[in-house]
Amino acid sequence: MNRKTYKTIGLGLVGLTLAGSVLAGCGSKEEPGAEAPAQNSEASNQPLHIKMTLNFDGKEVPQEGNEVEKAIEQYTNTELDLTHIASSDFCTKLPVMIASGEMPQVIASCGAPNQSYLISAAQGGTFWDITELIKEYKNLSSMPELVYGNVSIDGKLYGIPRFRPVSRYTFAYRADWLENLGLKEPKTLDDLYAMLKAFTENDPDKNGKNDTVGFTAIINNNTLAPDFGLAHGAPNNWNSVDGKFVKAEATPEYLEGLKFLKKLYDEGLMNQDFASVSQAKSEGDFENGKAGVISATTNNVLAFQSRVQKVNPDAKLDFVSVLEGPGGKRVVADRGSNGILMFPKASVKTEAELKQLLSFFDKLAEKEMADLLEWGIQGKHYELKDGKAVRLNQETYDNEVSFPYNKPLVTVPLTAIKTQGDLDPISEKVIEVEKANEQFAVKDPSMVLLSDTWAQKGAELTQILVDAKVKFIMGKIDEAGWNKEIEKFKKAGGDTVAEEYAAAAASVQQ
Repeated sequence: MNRKTYKTIGLGLVGLTLAGSVLAGCGSKEEPGAEAPAQNSEASNQPLHIKMTLNFDGKEVPQEGNEVEKAIEQYTNTELDLTHIASSDFCTKLPVMIASGEMPQVIASCGAPNQSYLISAAQGGTFWDITELIKEYKNLSSMPELVYGNVSIDGKLYGIPRFRPVSRYTFAYRADWLENLGLKEPKTLDDLYAMLKAFTENDPDKNGKNDTVGFTAIINNNTLAPDFGLAHGAPNNWNSVDGKFVKAEATPEYLEGLKFLKKLYDEGLMNQDFASVSQAKSEGDFENGKAGVISATTNNVLAFQSRVQKVNPDAKLDFVSVLEGPGGKRVVADRGSNGILMFPKASVKTEAELKQLLSFFDKLAEKEMADLLEWGIQGKHYELKDGKAVRLNQETYDNEVSFPYNKPLVTVPLTAIKTQGDLDPISEKVIEVEKANEQFAVKDPSMVLLSDTWAQKGAELTQILVDAKVKFIMGKIDEAGWNKEIEKFKKAGGDTVAEEYAAAAASVQQ
């Protein structure tokens, strides 16, 4: 009889104890003056050549050797060879690169390192295990253990997590449209519905035309945005009740959230091409004033504002995160990171070279680099006023610094390291919302668990659910049809996944 093995990805969430933590003692900082291992050997001061492949969320990759890149190279004594791949394509190209064995010295993961091909590659020795080494670096080892635990595989860390706030999902909206219509910021789902209806039907841009829609929705990387299941009381991905795991989509509360989205679709309050629209088109509709609301994260609301104002300088943006629904005030709790930066053994031949690469990323969290990555070049992207940094042009910073360098390369939070700034209202609100969201964050108990079946069939199972959501929203199936699709999911492996998660959770608690 075959025996399944149940594994865990870290021990960070759902009340699981961090016993034998992947980074025991890693949260403590070194004594003042302690230095990370030398970046280059004492025998040579030659720049370290680093080849990286990274996901990219910007519009246009800056030219090689630009002012920002040169500043990074000079400070870290490196020569950077960066390949940026659009995030919308990155997830399909990454498994091909890994399978080929042709990889750079540093490569990003596609979101959380929980894909079957990535787990198999890590367990098979494709990437360096940096669990013990990362403790030696003052900045890299300063993140909460929770973050490391949530991206570890079998208790081992195969890359540096790129820190992100745990709860950062929002709805960005046209505040000037809201003012034009005499409405107030939405606090509940009912308020959101009223706003979307007004944005669609009441000429919010006052151009005398019926040419706007409330929401621009999208399916990106098999994720439906927006998703109102959580607001109606559904779990975040999975729920564990009395030791049994239940998929969010299999709950009555999730179906109620789906009905809400279907209502928006039926009444024309969202884009009718949500199932096929590209990310560029979806964001373009928001930027160009066709749609009034878009799903966003706290760290890209400012970028949306600058892009919208490039089209319409008089436009105003705002955002809201937690909307009270039938399930109360709830928001998704994430891993606390945007994937990891991994080091393939095929390209990084020795531990000495690995340490040089770790030292490079540690240096990016020193104050001079923190100011560069968070503010840009003084006099070009920001100026100092009374000792505080003041952004000169958000879009220029986004295009030349944030998207190509900050977002893909920064690992530890730089807020306390960088020069403090004279913040605009949205930036101040971001800080407040990310902190406030902690009390409403709903965790996913499967986040730190491994299921062999999900690792093998997760993409197939997810596609069943995505297809069913599209069919239901578009009216191609009714509730009975939806329930049949859920049964299809369960029989295709969903029930087995639930059993494996339950067994994995039980093994951790022993």
